[in-house]
Amino acid sequence: MRYRHMVCAIAALMMVNGVAAGARPDDGGVQNVDHDLNGYWQQADGDILHFTQEGTSLISRYRERSANNEAGEIDFTATMHGTLVYGAHRAPFSRAMQEKCALQIWVGMGLTLSETGTELRGFRGDRVVDPKTCSVTDSAPVAVVYTRMADSPDAP
Repeated sequence: MRYRHMVCAIAALMMVNGVAAGARPDDGGVQNVDHDLNGYWQQADGDILHFTQEGTSLISRYRERSANNEAGEIDFTATMHGTLVYGAHRAPFSRAMQEKCALQIWVGMGLTLSETGTELRGFRGDRVVDPKTCSVTDSAPVAVVYTRMADSPDAP
């Protein structure tokens, strides 16, 4: 399929912003949330992110600038359902690749919260970009792990 990468990106965004993500219980707008994920979390690669949760909506943003990300850029946007977190994750591309190919690639993501509430573990989709043509192809899913940190912007 010629536009497969675009269809996948749109599908991931629709999953986050579409009917499933927008479904609300018929209880006058009150959403029961089992877990509070607000605060600082660390990826396995050492990047520190800040999670902001409003009801069942969860957004992860980079705390500081790194080789591939600006401070405050979105890592993922997701919906929570019990211990499941699903949504759209921004695939990691270097700034040079983002500028050259004008890519802001979003891939599907699914995570499960541990019983202790201190770890999110799961998978996200992945993409391979041809630096000459900027064409994108899907590749194998990538394991993703986030570990809850002390709630301090000065946390290591």
